[in-house]
Amino acid sequence: MLKTLLYINEDLASSIALRYMAYLNKVVPIALYVGHVEEADEKEQTGTGWVRRAWEDGVASNGKRLVDRMLRTENIDCPLAGRPKIFVGDRETEIIYELRSGNYDLFAQGYLNTADPDSFFSFISSSLYAKAPCPILVVKNLTVSKKCALLCADSVSPEVLVEKSLPIIGASSLKIDIVYYKFKELEDLKILDREEGGSQLRETESLLAKAGQSVDGVTVITGTPEQTGDFLKEYALVASTFPGRKSMRMQTLANSLASVLLVR
Repeated sequence: MLKTLLYINEDLASSIALRYMAYLNKVVPIALYVGHVEEADEKEQTGTGWVRRAWEDGVASNGKRLVDRMLRTENIDCPLAGRPKIFVGDRETEIIYELRSGNYDLFAQGYLNTADPDSFFSFISSSLYAKAPCPILVVKNLTVSKKCALLCADSVSPEVLVEKSLPIIGASSLKIDIVYYKFKELEDLKILDREEGGSQLRETESLLAKAGQSVDGVTVITGTPEQTGDFLKEYALVASTFPGRKSMRMQTLANSLASVLLVR
């Protein structure tokens, strides 16, 4: 089972993420933990010793009530593997420590899709994502699909994409497609011959075959990030290596409604 930490707040993004994880649990076995960090202003942090501990307990209690409300409201069809984890302190520091000490296979977090590349890049380039020791699932939408995609491009290392994605999607019942993206501006979306994917596409297929993983379909696609993002919306998730700020792949992921599995 994939030991997974889902970070939640009392917001719509977390609501969607909770429901998405319940769906994902139906196609890949997940040991789901939920976590929340109560961040307090430095001015609120007073005292030492038992005074400090009493203050932290009070703050943590607020976080526990928030998480309990979320879980009652969503009532997801996915049992938790343990009690909700409530932390007090800096959000990124606490989550990174938990991911490392808990040896998680996956970290998941909700993200309300805005189709704004700058906003999306800021989200995925945070210190938390840069230091996370495991793949990250950015839940953008509750897409109920039996398919996932490996997003390839000239800038993608086939070895990294396949090696790091398979522990997550390889154990699932999702059908795996390879989508090879080639940027083309101001033209209609086109499906190209698979030979246009070149050696990187062939290597991706070879690595999957060596891992005993079958591929349901291969598509070489050319168009704008907006067009390609729309093409990807039918997938339950799209696996990709972390994109650069100016890459067309980053803009494609930002424009897609599909949830994104980021690996490095």
